[in-house]
Amino acid sequence: MTLPYAFVLNHISGDSAGNKQLNLSALAVVRSLSRQKIPVVLVTTNKTDAIIDSRHCHHVEYCPYLYDNESALVEFLNALAEKYAGPRVLVPVVDECAYFVGKRYDELKSQFLIPAAGWDAVQVVNDKRQQYELAESLGIAIPETYFPQSVADVIALAERISNYPYVIKPNVSFEWKLSTMRSRAKGKKGIKVDSAQELIQRAEEIFVPGYDFMVQEVIGGRDERLVTFLAYMDRKGKPHSYFVRKKIRQSPVDFGYCTMTESCHNETVVAQSSYLLNALGFHGMCGVEWKLDPTTDTYKLIEINGRAVNTTGCAIAAGVDLPTIAYFDAIGQTRAPVTDWPNGCRWTWLSMDFWAARQLMSEGKLTFRQWLKEVFGVQADAVFALDDFRFSRRYYMRFFGTVIWGKLTKFRIRKPSTSPSTAEMSRPEI
Repeated sequence: MTLPYAFVLNHISGDSAGNKQLNLSALAVVRSLSRQKIPVVLVTTNKTDAIIDSRHCHHVEYCPYLYDNESALVEFLNALAEKYAGPRVLVPVVDECAYFVGKRYDELKSQFLIPAAGWDAVQVVNDKRQQYELAESLGIAIPETYFPQSVADVIALAERISNYPYVIKPNVSFEWKLSTMRSRAKGKKGIKVDSAQELIQRAEEIFVPGYDFMVQEVIGGRDERLVTFLAYMDRKGKPHSYFVRKKIRQSPVDFGYCTMTESCHNETVVAQSSYLLNALGFHGMCGVEWKLDPTTDTYKLIEINGRAVNTTGCAIAAGVDLPTIAYFDAIGQTRAPVTDWPNGCRWTWLSMDFWAARQLMSEGKLTFRQWLKEVFGVQADAVFALDDFRFSRRYYMRFFGTVIWGKLTKFRIRKPSTSPSTAEMSRPEI
């Protein structure tokens, strides 16, 4: 029996140099579904999407940019029904695609089964201000957070807050990926500031009317205090299957993407996440991040991600295959819930963890021996997979080439190597 097609909706911004770009959540979803003998159609914006080269990507369709014309993308997706007969499952895998599918849900549901949230939930998840307002209404703790509307508001705010450091972050995460903001934010998820003067300076650099940002306290403590709840929430907003992980490292080190994590159990995080998502009426895959505040010993909400997250591969390695669970629920073949897993199942994005570890080593916070011990304890890599060997080899050949290139450049110009967030990180990952 042939299973219905899974359409994995990705969005790649494009690169004038033709460099490949890799989305880890999309890769994890594509591999998960393909391994279940599900025919996978990658719907993406251009040929720089690295996942096209994966053996688990069976078909590719190039779609319009949703930033250019949302209606054109709706028409494109619905037209695919003529090419791919039978039931079709649509899975958004990045923030902007989850936003688009939620907003246009009613226009897409006649042609697709959609294991993802509709507009009522998506408009809250999309905006951190609304996330925090919901959390506070439920009695859930959040970090000290402010939402200035102008540089003048920031100047006034800087005069009355004192709990430095703070971090400047976008209200809508994917807006900092857009061309208007990308150069200002310099590819960062957040910008740390240590003084009132620096807060005002950074706000002046990044402020653009219409692109709201927030100023938030930096909760102290190591990355291990960052704990994430990954789940598939059913149509009633209940956690069908879920998983918990704690972060070990991220890159950039202060505010970046997870590069090493491992499974754990945390009943507080499970309870708070379930309560929050149920109140939201959320349906689909998601990730809810929390951090334990050492001053209050409470878990505070960092953010809700309304789609499969980059570390979905960690859950899959631990036996909680969220993409497959979501797909089969969408087609009416609901699988048994998975709500337990082994502790200590470790996942890494090795190429990026190398840079994070190198920075920590330079600061005396990690030794090479400690890093190797952690790496040798890894059960799953974000990219490497034996059943996708050619893709993996190509990726890591580029990574090792980047390392060698950096060493040769350092030797030629006889200067200290730059931080991983500048020259070396700017080279393509695949």
